[in-house]
Amino acid sequence: MKFLVKKHFGKLIPVYNSDAERLKDARLKEGEVYEVEIKHKRNIDFHRKYFALINLCFDNQDTFEDFEDLREELIIKAGYFKEVPTLDNNTKKKALSISFANMDDIEFSDLYKKTIDAICKFIDVEEKDIMNEIVEFM
Repeated sequence: MKFLVKKHFGKLIPVYNSDAERLKDARLKEGEVYEVEIKHKRNIDFHRKYFALINLCFDNQDTFEDFEDLREELIIKAGYFKEVPTLDNNTKKKALSISFANMDDIEFSDLYKKTIDAICKFIDVEEKDIMNEIVEFM
């Protein structure tokens, strides 16, 4: 069972009434121990800002013809990759998923900062210029 909760006077309570009903219907036994996983939901606006950043980079370069290729390369340059084997007994870097399920706000914030650094090196621009442009671009 998954649902959103918020801290209220030192207790976690369901955000929505429908989730409170689901929790009541779960028949949790008094005194029993249950495992709960806490994840902070990612900010969708920050996610959109990240993609605006990638689009800004894509529009200001001529190396990549495909947006997804650029996006993956920037994720790798930001250090979010895994090494995978190839058929010729080598390895290659594969970008990690940045989906909401695979990355929390803290990791995503780190990815965003490191992506800005990678873009600055790639298109030879200063961070302050990117930050000014991203406001205009969104």
